[in-house]
This record gives sequence, C-alpha cells and structure tokens, in this order.
Amino acid sequence: MVTAELATIAPFGFAFAFLLLWIVSLGFTQVRIADASREAARMVARGDPAADAKSVAIHESPDGAKVSVSSREGLVTVTVTARSRIPVPFFSGIGARTMTSSSVAAQESP
Repeated sequence: MVTAELATIAPFGFAFAFLLLWIVSLGFTQVRIADASREAARMVARGDPAADAKSVAIHESPDGAKVSVSSREGLVTVTVTARSRIPVPFFSGIGARTMTSSSVAAQESP
C-alpha cells in the first residue's frame, strides 16, 4: 500500500521541487542583473569610461548577458539583458526566460 501511494505522489513531489528550483533561478538572475545595471550606471555617472562599466556589468551578470549604455540629457541608462536558466544540466533549456533590468543615474559634476 505504501509503494502505491509513493508511486502516485512522487511525480508531484519532483514537479514541485522542479518548480521551486525554477522560481529561485528566476529570482537569482533578476537580482544579479539588477545589481550589475545599477553598478554600471553609477560608474558612468561618476565619470568612468562606458567600456569599463560594461565590463563590470558583464562580469557581474550571468553568462551571455548583453549590456547597453546610453547617456542623454544628464542621465545615464544602463540596460542588462540575460537568459535565466535552471542550474540542472539536463533541464537548462526548459523554462529559460529572457530577463531585463535597467538602471538610471544622474551624471555627477566633476
């Protein structure tokens, strides 16, 4: 009797664990790209070169992230785009989502 119940419930347990892992990976990716875009925007606003800010943002972001920096009317906007993937080798493509984070900072006077 226990075997039949376990065989019935086990797939739901695996699906629930997989769902939780997916949600955590989405949150982790969003936090990483938000931190990267914020740090890069601060760097450019302070007067650091945009190339240095891009390299810092790429270093702090997940692999394959794309960074764009624009400056207009005294405001610096940095946008980081990355794909969220589940950290399980065989399921890394399942549930992958493209996530974006933008940060804006006012340019500082020297």
